[in-house]
Amino acid sequence: MVKREKGTKAAKARPERMLEDGRIKLLLGFVLVSLVLITFKGISTGLDLQGGSIIQIQAERPLTPGEMEQVTKIMDERLRGVFAVRDIRVRGWGNEFIIVEIAGIPPEEAEKVIGKPGQLMVRIGNVTAFTGDELTRVESFRKEPSTGSWEVPFTLTEGAAERFRDVAKATDFDRVNMYLDEGTRVKVNSERPLEGAEGALESAGYSGKVNATKGLAGATTEINLDQTLEDLGEDGKKKISAALNSTGAGIREVAFERSGLVNSAPIGDSLREELIRGQVVKALVLELGRDERDREEAKRVEVILRSGALPIKVNVVGSYGISATLGEGFARNAILAGILAFIGVTLVIFLRYREPRVVLPILITGFSEIVIILGFASLINWNIDLPAIAGIIAALGTGVDNQIVIIDEILLEKERSIRKKIESAFFIVMSSWMCIAAAMIPLFIVGLASLKGFAFTTIIGATSGVFIARPAYARMVQYLVE
Repeated sequence: MVKREKGTKAAKARPERMLEDGRIKLLLGFVLVSLVLITFKGISTGLDLQGGSIIQIQAERPLTPGEMEQVTKIMDERLRGVFAVRDIRVRGWGNEFIIVEIAGIPPEEAEKVIGKPGQLMVRIGNVTAFTGDELTRVESFRKEPSTGSWEVPFTLTEGAAERFRDVAKATDFDRVNMYLDEGTRVKVNSERPLEGAEGALESAGYSGKVNATKGLAGATTEINLDQTLEDLGEDGKKKISAALNSTGAGIREVAFERSGLVNSAPIGDSLREELIRGQVVKALVLELGRDERDREEAKRVEVILRSGALPIKVNVVGSYGISATLGEGFARNAILAGILAFIGVTLVIFLRYREPRVVLPILITGFSEIVIILGFASLINWNIDLPAIAGIIAALGTGVDNQIVIIDEILLEKERSIRKKIESAFFIVMSSWMCIAAAMIPLFIVGLASLKGFAFTTIIGATSGVFIARPAYARMVQYLVE
């Protein structure tokens, strides 16, 4: 008897066919892109994982709903402009208290920003034109009917309008730059990660916050100083450079630039002509573009222009920090819970089918869905917190449930073709996905901030599963069964 030896070309045909399938290629492509994003861009974590601070603020009197909304918007904009972190939540509590949650920043640092008056500095080029204290009125952003552009009207004092005219002419009508809580950003390029920078700055008589150190060939460190470039002067720059060199990190370059820039725009032609003629223009309009993104920018600029002074006096009445060590413990426990859930699902599936070729594709696609969720979160800088991890586990469970539906239809239904079985299974899978979306989308839109992470990861997990992982899984099972 002549027979084919194991491991020959015909025996390998099925795995090769499987890898050539378009649906499986799509899944592998998404997994590869997600792994690249996670590796090089990283994953942002929330307050409960990386630590941070919670601050309680009290207004001097009860606020109306409109006042509360304005105060929270101004505080949110101010904190984001200074610390450049995404996980900041500012919310009203009753009509008198405001709760601020900010990740990765100790309470004392956050309190300094909240306690600031929120100084708005407007420069033409690098020359000061006016400050937020010289605004007499800021109107609500609006859409100009004749041009279709979004714009923010505001009015200056007489003295500020005269200075704006003179500075514009002296700088040859350079761009108008708006800074909120202006400071100095110091970017340091070094051979090794910069350690002890805060101590070196303190010894030189300056204070700064080291925000980030990154880089593979060497390191790039960013430091935010409260002092402006004018406050530092050339002597201050030299002292800071010398102090950083004393850390022994092998400094290659130290660059100084203004921080706190929130908007930059050119001076319009009609306004330029009026200023050239020597006219004093107090009523100005910041004009942006016409699309939805410009509408959001106009809304943000309005808040910034108003943020020179809060509409009501506030005081910090309580604050406490969440330790990063505690967050690491939360993260370890959450990851352990996910691993145990994954193992539990594996055991249940194996006991149900007792067939490795059925269990393995389920595990592969389940792992793929987790990677895709994390990759998408990395792409859009979404913070992964404890509710988000719970959403990943929920999405994993939903995905396994859908896969069981598919395999049961294929293995237990004997009378129909595999194609008809898969179509029947996907009718159930799509119905399940629509139910999940119907439940999670309202929670994401109007739910509490702490639950948005759960809704987000559940929606992304279920959607990527239905349109990417489930079709690939069905093709895997079809090849194995055939």
